[in-house]
Amino acid sequence: MLKKILLLAILVFSFFSVAASAEPKENLKAAFVRNNHLWIKLKDKEIMLTGTGYVRYPKWSFDGSWVAYLKGAMEGDMMNLWLYNIKSNRHFKVKENVGGNFQWSPNENTIGFQVASKLYILHTSQLGQFMPIRKNIESFSWLPTGNGLLISTKKSADPQSDIILSNVILRKKEKPAVKHFYTIKIGENEVFASTSAFKWSNDKKWISFLLIPTASLSADGNTLCVLSTNGKTFQKMDEMLNESAWFQWAPYNGLLGYVSGGGREATSNKRTHVLRVPSMENDTLTPRGFVDRDLTWQNNRTIIVSRSKENDSEEIDETALPSLYKINLLDNKQTQVTFPSEKNGDFRPEIVKNNLIWIRTDRKNADVMISPTYKSGEAVWIKNINLGSSFYEKWSWDEVFSLYTGR
Repeated sequence: MLKKILLLAILVFSFFSVAASAEPKENLKAAFVRNNHLWIKLKDKEIMLTGTGYVRYPKWSFDGSWVAYLKGAMEGDMMNLWLYNIKSNRHFKVKENVGGNFQWSPNENTIGFQVASKLYILHTSQLGQFMPIRKNIESFSWLPTGNGLLISTKKSADPQSDIILSNVILRKKEKPAVKHFYTIKIGENEVFASTSAFKWSNDKKWISFLLIPTASLSADGNTLCVLSTNGKTFQKMDEMLNESAWFQWAPYNGLLGYVSGGGREATSNKRTHVLRVPSMENDTLTPRGFVDRDLTWQNNRTIIVSRSKENDSEEIDETALPSLYKINLLDNKQTQVTFPSEKNGDFRPEIVKNNLIWIRTDRKNADVMISPTYKSGEAVWIKNINLGSSFYEKWSWDEVFSLYTGR
């Protein structure tokens, strides 16, 4: 009897030791949506920030002192852009009817946002004095220097017209200067209505983005492109879904990881690739019989994917949910690193401060999980967040979760 008690004590101690070792030691922070309200987690403290309305898309400013978010009266209503300041504990309404493309500057507390096709920016030092930048734009992103924005516009209303990329340089006492950067020629048999936002490689020599057809066609396929920042090399690379998290540059060199594959179902024909620029060598990493449904870079040699068995069944909500796998690019060794129960799946991996963070869901509930990248063990970091919207098993977790990465 005494041996059984000792054995049980050892097992219990071991379980709590592993769970404790998985708890974050650094000052991580996240913004998230629970019960449709905005919350933040600072160190080990969760703070509820809104008590009414319907909140989505929290986004941290570059220094972690502000959170931007969209808020409506209820689901389906017009969404308004709000800002929350952590130091003053105050919320500020910015503008009504703002779409999902709003972005913080990479090096100051200035936010750019779209209202339909109009682009504005707002300095947090001058709340209420947002500046109109440009009309008739399709999309935008901040330049890596923060001194301006890259915008896309259509040459005409014809869906087969060319797409114009321009740099908008901000000036303190003058109107912004608009400089043509590159014209994307649209062929006779092509229909591209817009672009996604833009992502720069770590060395700032390359830009990746999606060419997006009409809304109905975009649900099944978009074209991943890379463009050199000197404007001399442009290449259409592959077909993929319109999911920003599905194409990411490696942290230190010219490697672009992305999940390819046409068709709206995330459970079939979705493969992880690594593209090397400027050679344009392209490696497929997903083995036959499987699909990858999210990815992130751990370092230049390691990529982490959310992977499940491939299934083109019409009963899509009964297909297998994914686990996380680590892929070593040097030897293509692929190792499963999370082992959720059959009813759970692991999505949206991110690496920050030596921690692997991801979302675990059973399609009804979702928790944010955490594990140190340098040892085993996992723990629930944030319990019970809202589900991101799901479209044929492609989950939009940016709607409900934002991890401050300290960039």
